[in-house]
Amino acid sequence: MVDDIGCSRAATNRRNRLPYGVFRMASLLGSLFLMPFLGGCSGEDTQDNRPNFLFVVSDQQHYQALGVVDAFFTTPNLDALAGQSVFFTRAFVSSPQCSPSRSSLYTGLYPHKTGVIGNTGSIDANGNKIGQLPESLKTIGEYLKPAGYRTAYIGKWHLGEVGRHAQGYDVRHFDTFRGGDNTSDSKKSKLAMAFLAEMGQGKKQPPFALFLNYTDPHDVYKYGGFSKDPEPVEALTQGVVLPQSYYEEVFASKPKVQSLYMERDGGRRFKDKPEDVWKTYRGFYRTKVQQYDTELGKVIQALKDAGEWERTIVVVTSDHGDMDTHHRLVFKGPFAYEQVIRVPLMIRVPSRFGAATPRKENAMTVNVDILPTILDFASLPAAVGDGASLKPLLLGTSNDSGRKEVVVEYYNKQKWVHPIRVIRSDRYKYADHLVGMDELYDLQQDPSEIHNLVDDQGYNRVREQLSRRLGAWIDEHSDPFYQLQATNMAGEPVAP
Repeated sequence: MVDDIGCSRAATNRRNRLPYGVFRMASLLGSLFLMPFLGGCSGEDTQDNRPNFLFVVSDQQHYQALGVVDAFFTTPNLDALAGQSVFFTRAFVSSPQCSPSRSSLYTGLYPHKTGVIGNTGSIDANGNKIGQLPESLKTIGEYLKPAGYRTAYIGKWHLGEVGRHAQGYDVRHFDTFRGGDNTSDSKKSKLAMAFLAEMGQGKKQPPFALFLNYTDPHDVYKYGGFSKDPEPVEALTQGVVLPQSYYEEVFASKPKVQSLYMERDGGRRFKDKPEDVWKTYRGFYRTKVQQYDTELGKVIQALKDAGEWERTIVVVTSDHGDMDTHHRLVFKGPFAYEQVIRVPLMIRVPSRFGAATPRKENAMTVNVDILPTILDFASLPAAVGDGASLKPLLLGTSNDSGRKEVVVEYYNKQKWVHPIRVIRSDRYKYADHLVGMDELYDLQQDPSEIHNLVDDQGYNRVREQLSRRLGAWIDEHSDPFYQLQATNMAGEPVAP
């Protein structure tokens, strides 16, 4: 809070090492001999000089869905931000689903520790609904608000009832209906812009942290994701080229769950459709990405108009990706492909906070790293959760995230429980399916992940090494993966 003499209480106490009551008494008496010792109450140095944070999360945007990566997409605002940021080219999520990934974004913990192992409301192997984020866990606002930040949460929550977690946010616009899609993205932008205008009125304010969660491009589900079969839309097929893996994928050497998904689950309305339907899907997805980019641009401009651009660290990412017709798959499901586990991540640190030169950064990250990074910049203890602060990378004092590989979790889809653990190194990816066929890809030789090498004897040693390292991670993190129960699509238990 800011008191009536315009000094940040917490910052002033830290700076001067005096009890607030002593400082307050001296101020009220107008003590001239104490004021030089206390540092005074005018000028820039009286402010809480910690950075503001703008943390933006899109929904279902894969890592290539950026114009700066693939010119097929039109994203001028994201492209401009990428050029001013440390742009992480190998950023991964803890889980390729909304609720589990968001539980990691906001607690810094993997889903098996948050308890949100699948989307809230979906069914586990015992027939029980996966519930809300436990109130015993702290979300990022619950760290920042008590430390003097003015916090705001706007948009998709998708972690069940908000409950006690609301206490971590001064401004609360949580979307909880049907996963968080009852407020339009344009309305979310307006709410964010109003908050930024309030924080930038020229008054001495505490630092702020705005968490803004959009729905797009998740609304790609409006094309073929519900009851109506998709039909070609000529305007959306213009200039659309389907990816190489669309033509090369045959499913024969892949886990059976992929073909089942297309025959009987989320992809069933696309399976036997002509190519123009698939092109329409890609074109529709592109428009949803572009709409999100437009909304982001409004908020970034509002941040600049408020005079807070150079005082704000901007973090932009997504909760998971979308198959976007790669491998003849749509939406998301029990997959380990890059399109669902790898997302955009760009972090802009203003020069006043020691930023290194903007660049593309190839170090691997997982979204559990974001919370400790924000806490680190906020001068709070950063050894929180399962991640590690990226601050040394962002300031150029290190060229290593400390990760030689990343691990991703998957649990279920509705009542279809099919647990997967993925370990991804610089060159290889191994997906351990609790039941059925596993996957192994040599990403150097096969970046499109067409050739499953799990039964290739020439890769036996690689598979064994990755399996051993994954097992060690599971043990170290007390992950119950090997004790889980899989089910069929009807929710009936199946044998390992």
